[in-house]
Amino acid sequence: MKKHNLLLFLLLAAWAAHAQTSTKKYVFIEHFTNTKCPNCANRNPAFYNLINQYPNDIHHISIHPPYPYNTCGLYQANPAENSARASYYSVFGTPSIAMNGALQPSSNPLLSNATLQNFLGQTSPLWLQVSESGSGNARTVTVNAHSLGNIPTGAYKLYVAIVEKVVNFAGGNGETVHYDVFRKMATDINGADFTPAAMGQSVSASFNFNISGSWNANEIYTIAWVQNTATKEVLNSGTRFDPLVTSTQEPAPQSIQIQPNPASEVAFARIGDDTAQQVEVFAVNGRQASVTFEHAEAGAIRIPTATLPAGVYFVKIRGEKGVYVAKMVKN
Repeated sequence: MKKHNLLLFLLLAAWAAHAQTSTKKYVFIEHFTNTKCPNCANRNPAFYNLINQYPNDIHHISIHPPYPYNTCGLYQANPAENSARASYYSVFGTPSIAMNGALQPSSNPLLSNATLQNFLGQTSPLWLQVSESGSGNARTVTVNAHSLGNIPTGAYKLYVAIVEKVVNFAGGNGETVHYDVFRKMATDINGADFTPAAMGQSVSASFNFNISGSWNANEIYTIAWVQNTATKEVLNSGTRFDPLVTSTQEPAPQSIQIQPNPASEVAFARIGDDTAQQVEVFAVNGRQASVTFEHAEAGAIRIPTATLPAGVYFVKIRGEKGVYVAKMVKN
């Protein structure tokens, strides 16, 4: 019991110390695939099934290099830039993935849950706030880069890609639906020069682009990311769909109780007259669990726990008025 209370204390201290200096680091996945490639058709479904379990944590873009077939229709739509992004990572085969700028070893499955878990739950001192405007085919994307903490020293580039969320296309390998398809860059393919702002400040950049007549305008959006030119590490990424970070001054968390505790099928947390906006559940090793929540009644949050393995967890609730944490045991 003392050990778990100490862990709770350390977790409280860590959240308080980092509340003003970091934000969620999205898992940015560059997915190299080809519409003529049989291996892609075999491995992509499981890959999509996995990443679709984490819609609030992952930014995904599918890029179509000429490997193994340069007759791929989505490659032919933009050969130069599809090839350039693959060459950036020395990709010469599909399917392949790069995660936050690190090319992953070829494997089957394309991405395992264990590998993905290693990238989830990370934080970044940089928050990219992306907005889009315009009407018809003329659009503008604006990226506000907020330095919440000290940005590591390095040479950085800002990239903004134009992406089509769903493309219906029978390319020859059996796949007929393609997701987050890279269409072209709003920046140069080699990125735009980027100098981070000082801690607590932000810099902004805007880029104009036109929607091609062959694209579905209703499915078009942009993904922005900042990447270290030396290491290829992606500092963070952003889209217009991301939740708005309303303040970098997150209050120190308050300790609350979970009932019943130990929990079996469901647990309840009470936060007074506050309203929960986000609930996160962490195992004692710091790994985040995937949970949903609902408001049971005023000030009460219902947290399903049936799918959690037995063990000790820490629950973090972000409300409209404050942040709350509790220790929870799952039978």
